[in-house]
Amino acid sequence: MQNDRFEFTGKAGEYFGIWIVNLFLTIVTLGIYSAWAKVRKKRYFYNNTWVAGANFEYHGNPVAILKGRLIAFAVFVAYTLAGQFSPKLAAMIALVVMPAVPWLLVRSFAFNALNSSYRHIRFHFFASYGDGLRAMWPLILVPALALLLPQIDPKQPPKEVSAMVLVSAMIPGLALLAMYPLIVARVNRLRINHGRYGAAAFENTAATGRFYVIYVIGGALALGAIFVIAFLFGIGVAFARGGGWENAALAAIPVVYVLAFAFIFAFTRSRVSNLVFNTTRLDGQVSFKSALRARALARIYIVNALAIVLTLGLAIPWAAIRTARYRAECLALECEGGLESFVAAVAHDVSATGEEMGDMFDVDLSL
Repeated sequence: MQNDRFEFTGKAGEYFGIWIVNLFLTIVTLGIYSAWAKVRKKRYFYNNTWVAGANFEYHGNPVAILKGRLIAFAVFVAYTLAGQFSPKLAAMIALVVMPAVPWLLVRSFAFNALNSSYRHIRFHFFASYGDGLRAMWPLILVPALALLLPQIDPKQPPKEVSAMVLVSAMIPGLALLAMYPLIVARVNRLRINHGRYGAAAFENTAATGRFYVIYVIGGALALGAIFVIAFLFGIGVAFARGGGWENAALAAIPVVYVLAFAFIFAFTRSRVSNLVFNTTRLDGQVSFKSALRARALARIYIVNALAIVLTLGLAIPWAAIRTARYRAECLALECEGGLESFVAAVAHDVSATGEEMGDMFDVDLSL
């Protein structure tokens, strides 16, 4: 069994030049250049991600990305403006848009897969609207519940709110929280189980329950952090004008907030990434090994955030590079008979049958 580790060779100085030009052109074009900026960024990160002596390549078309961003922006503006007038109207717009989401998601996955390659062999994604709908349909319950149940209008709140109305207003949000691990699990399985590397198929076997365990633990950590913050705030109020206790307690709140939620975000992201990679195989021969650690990732996030604040944003390229380097260092693949022979076999299958490009609507919704 051959083991090959991933490696990221990007450098902060190199990427800074790309990033600053992207930022400038995005500003002067009022955001239009952001699609071209994304292509330049992805090409740099793909080209500097290596495994088994070869790097990845990205071939995306900026126009397709611009289409996706315009669609996402239009929906966001419509939803936000509607929310200013009435929560019911916002929910109605969400309900109208929801049937298109599975189709857009499937086309976006297809676009990103087809425009990615390794050793000159393209990735693919073959899924139907029905596949996307089966993965995403629980989300439609959120706007449906918001329409059916009484909601509190923030612009015209009632003088007295009954407990029943308050609970009803919370149900859509609670439903979203309850369904979120399910959606994450289904979307990951959709993206992987319908993916191909040449003619070789990916397979993911992660159980939905394991996603719930991760997010339940993350939720418990978040509740603990909220309790600590509320406790510190209570001390600050209770000891007001009583010395230095209230100042110390109130000053500790933002510190606890940043540290706690950086760790919670790192915990959920690392655990989900490890779960997805460690339960994925390619053509039954290639397996992935991810060993991200929550504490190490949290330290990276915290240092990145401090550096970005202290440099007024100029450390963003440095932060992106060190995060990508750590994620690559924690990922490896194992292949029976070696990756070289496996890729050679895939290349032979591709040349024998021809790469099927697929009927693809050029759109990329990944922002």
